[in-house]
Amino acid sequence: MIVDAHAHIFPQLAGACGYPSEDDHRRFLQLYIATHGEPVYRLRDSAIVPEAASALSVGELDSLDRLSDDAGFRVGRCGRFEWEYESETYYRSFPPPSLQEMAAPVDFLLQSMARAGVDRAILQNAGLYGRLNAEFAEAMRAHPDKFIGLADARPAEAHTAQECDRLSDAIRELGLRGVYFANRGFIAGGYRHAIDDPALDPYWETVRALGVPIFWEILGTPMPALERYLCELDRLDGWLQRFPDIPCVLTHGFSPDLLEGTTPDPVARLLSRENLTIELLYPIHWGRLHDYPWPELRPVIERQIQLAGASRLAWGSDMPNVERNCTYRQSLEYLPRILDGVVSAGDLNWILGGNMARLFSLNV
Repeated sequence: MIVDAHAHIFPQLAGACGYPSEDDHRRFLQLYIATHGEPVYRLRDSAIVPEAASALSVGELDSLDRLSDDAGFRVGRCGRFEWEYESETYYRSFPPPSLQEMAAPVDFLLQSMARAGVDRAILQNAGLYGRLNAEFAEAMRAHPDKFIGLADARPAEAHTAQECDRLSDAIRELGLRGVYFANRGFIAGGYRHAIDDPALDPYWETVRALGVPIFWEILGTPMPALERYLCELDRLDGWLQRFPDIPCVLTHGFSPDLLEGTTPDPVARLLSRENLTIELLYPIHWGRLHDYPWPELRPVIERQIQLAGASRLAWGSDMPNVERNCTYRQSLEYLPRILDGVVSAGDLNWILGGNMARLFSLNV
């Protein structure tokens, strides 16, 4: 069974998409695009102009109030998020250009899975796409043998009883199978809390009682510098030691540069934690500047197999966004190609779907 640990469906992104208003959603989109790693292009001639990103925020992004209201940030077409800088229009691509209407409906993902040979997909509920619990639940009801939906979290509210209740309803009433928790979501509360704050313990106890996994999105906060990222990984490592019976997945995995030479201590410790599965998600960023099938990733993945074992690694695509760099099928097939002779067929099957099937008790 091939299981994609990281896929998305979402309505037209210019809408509210489950937020109180279109403007509330737009601000979260702007937050993600302001710090994203994709180049900034000038619309009229496709020139790369990195400094144009400065129009999206003011100072360190430690609050949503730091987002600029003057840039005219908006959802464009064909994968573009656009804004104005010095009387010119600039953009970053996030979805691929083929997403002309900036939406990824269920039938689009189903057909993409069929073409790529993917049996099931985990629907990750990241905040930039919206608050999509209801949409994910409907997709699961309509296609129970294809989709596993994760509940969205509001980290800045995770210390409240209301957020615990909302999570319980998402799992028990809507039928979602896990929770997607992004540490950057604490920005909505000005980073007053973090994942290891004791005030969040009732939330984690709710997760434990529900018996569902957590899919973590961990970034350096409030800005994505390496030192801050390693600090947040250290927080996660401490959390995993406190809650060893809650299964977890680290979405997006580890950048190749963290696995070359001396591995930073927080990364090495996380690779040793039995309750953490690491996502292998490389084409979404590596594929922009490197050629398929990316053979230079072989030692990076081999090291993770050595440190964590094939039983704690899982393939993910980030579909449909990965298609800005390669096809969905290529995002899957590169692994068997570069791991030939590195892992057994059995271990490869665990990475490509067996570990996710085991996590969610799927019938293989």
